[in-house]
Amino acid sequence: MTCINTSHQFSQTAARSEHQSFSLLADGLRFDASAQFMALTLDLSQGIKTCLSLIHASHLAREEDDDACPPMLNVGDTECLTRMVIAAAGVLSERAGSHIDILNALHMKSGEQMLSN
Repeated sequence: MTCINTSHQFSQTAARSEHQSFSLLADGLRFDASAQFMALTLDLSQGIKTCLSLIHASHLAREEDDDACPPMLNVGDTECLTRMVIAAAGVLSERAGSHIDILNALHMKSGEQMLSN
């Protein structure tokens, strides 16, 4: 296999992107960890709600077995969406746990400082 060194092509300063990612947060809150977590929580919980609604409607349609109203999702798509919801809930849970650990550490540190004064 031929190896081509392209490092000189990428060593130049990258051009600034004109794209600005969407955020629910005001500019002043974009770097606030608590605000970012709230925005993530809102975004993921709305996505989870939408996915679960589609999954539920598809299960009901399968149970009714009405040709005039087929399920929105086939069984495979329902399974994929279910796994995605599980993963999204896992991300949210892990982030919440990290924030709680940080808050607890800060609380313990401030308590230790008060005792030493």
